[in-house]
Amino acid sequence: MIEITGLTKTFRRGEVEITVLNNVSLSVTKGELVSLMGPSGSGKSTLLNILAGIDSPTSGKVVVNGADLNSMSDDARTGWRVRNIGYVFQFYNLIPVLTAYENVELPLLNLGLSRADRRKHVKTAIAAVGVEHREEHYPRQLSGGEEQRVTIARAIATR
Repeated sequence: MIEITGLTKTFRRGEVEITVLNNVSLSVTKGELVSLMGPSGSGKSTLLNILAGIDSPTSGKVVVNGADLNSMSDDARTGWRVRNIGYVFQFYNLIPVLTAYENVELPLLNLGLSRADRRKHVKTAIAAVGVEHREEHYPRQLSGGEEQRVTIARAIATR
């Protein structure tokens, strides 16, 4: 499912080069449960961003579910991410001027689905997390738990 070989990620801050991940190798099989733990700044989020195709490694190989992320252009990786990755950020990143329904629908707009298909996906995802009664509310009108559930619905709506 996930194969990482010799993964290195380096950032530049002016003249200083910071290596966040250094020669990381990891193999995760389908159905295996993995937990990333470590202190702040140890590279957990960087690794997840690389696995999701949000960021690219400085060197090494990253294959997720048979897709070689290194060989993809930025546009191809974006398309792959929209079709394959559900990402729940630590901060909910809901768009304040969009309703819960519209926030869940947003990633579906890049998939070329018909309006009816988008509606079916959104309604199913919103019902799955139990916020169907709040779909016309804006983020500021939702509790923290409801915002979290809308974010989860947005992540699973592409499935």
